[in-house]
Order: sequence, then structure tokens, then C-alpha cells
Amino acid sequence: MINVKIVMGILLTGFVSLWGAAGITGTAHDLSNTAWTGGGTEDNGELCVYCHTPHAANTSFTGAPIWNKGTPAGPFTLYGTTVGGTTAGHAGDNATVNASSMACLSCHDGVSAVNSVVNAPGSGLATADGDAFIGTNAQSFATLGLTGNASNIGTDLSNDHPVSIEYKPGVAGLKAKATAITGWTGATTIQGLLRTTGGLDYVECGSCHDPHNGADSKNASSVAFLRVQNAGSALCLGCHAK
Repeated sequence: MINVKIVMGILLTGFVSLWGAAGITGTAHDLSNTAWTGGGTEDNGELCVYCHTPHAANTSFTGAPIWNKGTPAGPFTLYGTTVGGTTAGHAGDNATVNASSMACLSCHDGVSAVNSVVNAPGSGLATADGDAFIGTNAQSFATLGLTGNASNIGTDLSNDHPVSIEYKPGVAGLKAKATAITGWTGATTIQGLLRTTGGLDYVECGSCHDPHNGADSKNASSVAFLRVQNAGSALCLGCHAK
């Protein structure tokens, strides 16, 4: 017989971890009540909908649950393909970005519309509303004029920290995966920061950032969604022995 209490506990744990609304409200990831340029305020009164939907999600996307955004088209230029091809022992043979980092690039590629969703609130699940825009604008970081803004990562990732790159302990001073880390949000070891794809452990955007953590565990005023404050290069030294 199924233990109902255990099942409910598992479900509640999943929902709490999935919707970290308390860590988003009022941060840069809170797109509700946002005045979009080019035509009024496109406020749908919802917080989670810009990334997630309970119904009619983008089922072809595997990088995040019940995803309410389209899949970034790319192509993306990865770090290892332009910097000697030897970054952290990786030959730059990963031709594209893994799914978990694609979730971040669904907005931050500078091309995808930040305020676009697959299933708009109140759409009634009508097919015609698929890939709908909230309001009338389809604005990316580039169209908002934020071409020089760090939030506009773009499709050329060669000047950013490597993502979708295999974590290889001992290479470039990388510590063992079992190394304990303290004060980090969402992980107690380096292994907890890595994302597994095809049986390999990769460094992804989510290794350093938590999209639901608008105020990191060390600094209540942080807006960088970091898993730990970088004072004294703590973020870097979590993985790198320098």
C-alpha cells in the first residue's frame, strides 16, 4: 500500500524547490509589473509564468521543468572553441550548450524575447495562443538597448566563464568533486554544483547561479543570483585551488 504521507511529502518538497518565489519577488527576475518600452505596462499579475507554466509547456525542452519559453536557436560560440581549445582540459568538442544552461539563455542570449511565453496566462490552452507574447511587444535585451549590459550575454560565450564544459578534477587546479563547500545555496559539495549530461558532469550557468536566489546566502542586497557571495573570490575558490 502506498504511504500517502510520504507521497505528499515528496510532492510538496518538489513544489517548494521548483517555485522559489520568495527569492524572486522584487528582483531582476521578477518581470511582473514591468514597464516594457514601446507600449505600456505588460503586467499579467503573475511571477512564475515568465519561465514556468502548469500546462501546455515546451515539452521539447529538457533543461528545466514545465518550461514556458521557447528553445534558444543559437548557434552559440563556446569558450573552448576560441581560447586554444584546451580550457580546463576540454577540447571544445561540445558543439552546443547543454540544456540546463539553455534555460538561462532563453532570456539572456540577447535575441530571445524576455517577455515571451509559450502559454500565456488565461489562454484557455488554446492552440492559437502557443508561442504567444505577453502584451504586444517581443523585447530581448538587445531590443531594450541593453547591448552593453552584463545581462545580455549574447550568443558568443567565448568571453564568459566556460559552460557546458566537463568538470575534470586536477585540471586547471580543479578540486575533487567530493570537496565540501560551506555557505553555498543549494549544494554542500562541488558535485552538487555540477549538472550531469550523457553520464558526464558539466559546469553550467547553474553551477554558480541560482535563478531563484535573488539574495544570496551571504549578502541580502545581492542581485547577481549567486550561490555564494564572491568576497575574497569565494565563488571562484569553491572549485579552483589557487
